[in-house]
Amino acid sequence: MEISHILKKQKVIKTVGEMKGMDIQKLSCDTKTVSKNSLFFCLKGSVSDGHNFAQTAVDKGAIALVVEHPLDVDVPQIVVDNSRSAMSVMAGNFYGNPRDKLKLIGVTGTNGKTTSTYILQSILKSAGYKVGVIGTIGVVIDDIQLPAQLTTPDPIELHSLFSQMVNKKVDYVVMEVSAHALALDKMAGTICDVGILTNITQDHIDFFKTFDNYRKTKLSFISPEYCKQGVVNIDDESCKKFVLHHLADKNKYNISTYGLNNPSDVFALDYRYSLDGTHYYLNLFDEVVKVNTELIGQFNLYNALGVATACRLMGIKTEDIVKGLEAMKSVAGRFNVIDLGEDRRAIVDYAHTPDGLTNILTSVRQITNGKIISVFGCGGNRDTIKRPIMGRISTSLADFSIITSDNPRLEEPMDIIHQVEEGAKEINNNYLCVENRVEAIHYALSMLKNGDVAVISGKGAENYLDIGGVKYPYSDFDTIKRENEKTQKEQLFLK
Repeated sequence: MEISHILKKQKVIKTVGEMKGMDIQKLSCDTKTVSKNSLFFCLKGSVSDGHNFAQTAVDKGAIALVVEHPLDVDVPQIVVDNSRSAMSVMAGNFYGNPRDKLKLIGVTGTNGKTTSTYILQSILKSAGYKVGVIGTIGVVIDDIQLPAQLTTPDPIELHSLFSQMVNKKVDYVVMEVSAHALALDKMAGTICDVGILTNITQDHIDFFKTFDNYRKTKLSFISPEYCKQGVVNIDDESCKKFVLHHLADKNKYNISTYGLNNPSDVFALDYRYSLDGTHYYLNLFDEVVKVNTELIGQFNLYNALGVATACRLMGIKTEDIVKGLEAMKSVAGRFNVIDLGEDRRAIVDYAHTPDGLTNILTSVRQITNGKIISVFGCGGNRDTIKRPIMGRISTSLADFSIITSDNPRLEEPMDIIHQVEEGAKEINNNYLCVENRVEAIHYALSMLKNGDVAVISGKGAENYLDIGGVKYPYSDFDTIKRENEKTQKEQLFLK
């Protein structure tokens, strides 16, 4: 593409060197992906600065640079205020602004993003639309699954995906929008038709430094900068304060609300939970319909309410909303129930935050009369503040807890486990520390009696364990199946 077209709607401080008529064949922000006739974006990061790698990019074929200050490099340069936001705008231009040819629904929040996007997919497909999904567990383009490295892809990849979806004649795209994506301007210039904010609880303090910074970043999504219409969970304290603060200019922000405990535009009545699903009456902007869904637990009811609100705002018919909710199966790694035989069950869930762990354990308590054995850990090189908090949560809500390893990365696994234990022992001594995750799951399954449930949290559908910076193949699902067979043989031998 000719460089002038890539620069449309992008504010440029100045240019250095002659670039008129320059033909750009590729965009890149990583020297590993630079090739002939590339435009290279120099991005400032927390660890390194892309400006320091400009010459390397040029040596590999970059013929122009996007910079925040001029460099002593012999190629034309485009000087901008913010290379990250410029990359988002310019990537959209490079791919022909495919987002403008799609209907886009974005979902942000500490928890519930992935499940919400797949409920959206189910409803929109029930309404007869072709749907694309972008998020934590991959990319789906009209039922074709592609891998994904980040919850919200970097702008170059994101707009490339939008372009592919346009080519496949996709109607709707539903995507997860992470707090990091907002903070790093990945969504600059990309406005959603509807944006959903599920909740805001503690997470990623290692990056945002304070909860207030994290909260403000999440709330920024529900604004005209990112959304034409916003949908928020009024039962979440931060969301409630935000709505009340903007009550006077609610029309400017176009906010609709959902909840169970506070007055809202969309809510549920007479809801009942079981291991088979959730049954309730949905009040959808004063239209009441009955819903029977396989999705389990209160937090999934909240997800369904937020999605139903968004779909109604997009003009989806009530019967299609109900049909999509009732057709929805569980999402990989999200409240997946595994029958272990003899009235024993294991539940695999991605819960890796204090709120996520609270939600899964509380929901399981609502639907089981037996004991709950909780197996969980905390990731390394991430928010350390939440570790003792999660220890307290598990020992408070489960009958017995097993603290284990969960992607320790470059930290010593037992150091993390002991930090979690500091919170656990404040509540009681009904816990055990087992570093090896396989052994921890085996121990949990061996404890189960009739009616008991083992809740295995933290990894969900992840297929690896990151130990010492190396990703080893691993699956909670495979481990549970294998260790359950061992446990059954051991118990048969003892009989």
